[in-house]
Amino acid sequence: MAIQSWLAVAPLLGLTFLLPELAVAEARTLRPHAGELVEELVSHPHVVLTRMSPADAAGVEELLAASRTFDVMAGWVVHLCRQRGGWNALTTDPGRLQRIDPQVPTELLL
Repeated sequence: MAIQSWLAVAPLLGLTFLLPELAVAEARTLRPHAGELVEELVSHPHVVLTRMSPADAAGVEELLAASRTFDVMAGWVVHLCRQRGGWNALTTDPGRLQRIDPQVPTELLL
């Protein structure tokens, strides 16, 4: 399902999406042509931007060390999903997250 579809059903299903600020920076840097979609996502009322706290950073560092990876963005998403009792991660690249935690629940974005 595309992100626009998720955003359309969010109010109907009472969904809230956490969006790491680092993901916004990554998208703007790597895909500047997607700026309009990023702005729509950031401004959506069911999307909450989240910053990495020092405690989050420590948790992410532990995940990265345990998985022998260095993908801070993916580590943060896995950390957030675990903190929230197994929330699903919406992603275009489940493998990126599963390298850190093969059990992380994901929903594929098309």
